[in-house]
Amino acid sequence: MQGRLRDERIAIEIETECGCCGRELRIHSAWDGHSLEHRVRTEGAEPLVFEPQIDWAEFSEPNIIHAY
Repeated sequence: MQGRLRDERIAIEIETECGCCGRELRIHSAWDGHSLEHRVRTEGAEPLVFEPQIDWAEFSEPNIIHAY
């Protein structure tokens, strides 16, 4: 979200684990200035990854939870 707000290219690597089975989970997420892309780097994993549908140009809430 920071890349979108600043209109900058940004990428992150997320290293975590499944809350159910404890299996390692790696996700690459990148903002290229126009769209957000996620790639799962853990073979066989199918996590639910989504981008909240919020009008960022009009966003003024103290945090994302208040926008829902």
